[in-house]
Order: sequence, then C-alpha cells, then structure tokens
Amino acid sequence: MFKRKAHKIHKENSISKLFSLLIGNHKQWIYIRGEDQKKPVLLMVHGGPGAAQIGFIRKFQKEFEKHFVVVNWDQRGSGLSFHKNIAAETMTIDRFVDDTIELTNYLRKQFKQERIYLIGHSWGTIIGLLAIHKEPSLFYRYFGVAQLINYMEGEQLSYKYVLEKAQQENNQKAIKKLLEIGMPPWNNLKHDKVHQQFLEVFRGGISHDGKLITKMIKEMLISVEYSFVDMINHIKGQFFSMKMLQDELKTVNLNNVVREVIVPIYFCMGRHDLTIPYEPTLTFFNNVVATEKNWIWFEHSAHSPMFEEREKFLELILNETQKDRC
Repeated sequence: MFKRKAHKIHKENSISKLFSLLIGNHKQWIYIRGEDQKKPVLLMVHGGPGAAQIGFIRKFQKEFEKHFVVVNWDQRGSGLSFHKNIAAETMTIDRFVDDTIELTNYLRKQFKQERIYLIGHSWGTIIGLLAIHKEPSLFYRYFGVAQLINYMEGEQLSYKYVLEKAQQENNQKAIKKLLEIGMPPWNNLKHDKVHQQFLEVFRGGISHDGKLITKMIKEMLISVEYSFVDMINHIKGQFFSMKMLQDELKTVNLNNVVREVIVPIYFCMGRHDLTIPYEPTLTFFNNVVATEKNWIWFEHSAHSPMFEEREKFLELILNETQKDRC
C-alpha cells in the first residue's frame, strides 16, 4: 500500500518533513522543506478555499528551498486536512486566521525565529492580511499574491469582464451560458463553475497561458506526498471548503476591517487576472495606512504570479527579505 512521505533533500543541514499537527483542535498537515534549517521561515497560505498545495508544490518551490525553510499547510477542510466530519461551525474566516497564527507560533518556536515571512494567495490573502493585522509582531513582511479585498465587488467585476471578453470574441456559447447564470451573487456552486470555465477560456484564470492546472495535476499524479485516496480527498476538500465558506465569503470587505498595518506589505498582481480584478485592491492599497506598501505588477501572469513568473517572484522575495538581515 502506498504511504505518503516527504521527498528527501540531500543536504547536510536540510529539512523535509510531512506530518500532522493539531491546530485549532483539528489535525492539519504541514510540509516543511529547506536546504538549510537555519534559513528564514516562509509560510505559504494557499488559495481556494480548499486549493491545498502539498500534493504538487515541491517542483514549483525548488529554488525557494535554497534560501528559505518553506512551509506549506493544507488548511482545515483541504487536501490532507480534509475530513467529512469537520464541524461546520469551525469553518469560519476567524478560525482560519487563528489557525494561521497558531501555526506561525509553532514555527517560531520550532526554528527559534522571532518572526517569519507570510505569503498568501487568493483566498489565502484574506487570511494572511487579517493575520498580520491581528498579530503584526509575528511577521517580518507580507506578500499578497492576487490580493482579495472586497469579494462581492470583485466577483461582479470579474463576471462583467468575462462577459465583455465573450462579446468581443463573439463566443456565442460563452455569452449564452454567462447570461443564463447572470450577475453574482450566486447561491449555486454550478454557477461558479461556469464562471471559472470561461475565466480559463479567456486566459484570465489560474494562469494566462492556460497550462498551469495541467502541470499541477501532473505533479500530483507523480507525487510521493499524496496517495490516490489523498487526490480524491483533495477534490472533495475543494467542494467541501467552498460550500462551507461561500456565504461568509460574500460578506468579505477588508476595507471595513483593516485600515492600518504595521508590517511591510507587497501586493503582487497579475496583469491579466480576471479572477480577482485589481480595482478593489488598488482602492484599498491607496487608502490603507502602512509602515511600507508596495504594488508589483506581473505583466505575463493572470491569477498565479508566484507560479507563472517564478524567477521574478523569487527575486522580489529575496531582495525584500534581505533587508531584514542587513
């Protein structure tokens, strides 16, 4: 029988550990990798809800492992941390934020580091921004990739832009289906699925070249970190997480919560991203009071700049984190 395991790193002071940890009274899975355990800790907060990364991430973060101890975490209800009996009342944004803080404190203690670096992606940027706002003393810097601020405004803009693309290209199938589901909010996850389908068709979805999802699936299929059952649970976790969180997501507007941050923030936005249109994020960025704030365009990316333009993203992280070691 296949047994999931951490892929070994052949370096003297390396670390590669895949294990479960009780976080917020729920068993959640963590994958820690780095060529040198003494390097700074970088915690990745994945998107979704439910888009867990442990099953495919190793190839995409190889260069990062040379400079950081990289921590991936399948959030409660996602990937290896999925279980159908998770109590619905624990699937809340506040609980995810507290999970992030609890995991951060575990990492600080484990690696004897006063602070760590935080990267959030998409849904993970809600959790990430709220975590640094709640406990800024735990973090050096925050990188929000496809930073989400106002969920409902973003969804409506996304629908508008995708419909415009369909009309410009005279894609009658897309026009028909998009008009059928109408402008969000939607109460049926099938409507979200239709929207996602055409985000990919018009190259504004997960990646601008449309190839990233296939690459991720391929990596998961050859992964030693996920078994076949884990891959099934990965899919189940995405549906479960979205179902549990869809109502609360519709209420998210971080303009009403975060007005000042005392951690340097970096918003990394894909120029072609139709999933999270930039306008609501830019309004927040211009208004928020911050110790330091940076807006970085990724010209060849849609929704996943850290995967689509890995070299540029790594250079950004290295240049900015170096400031804390001078």
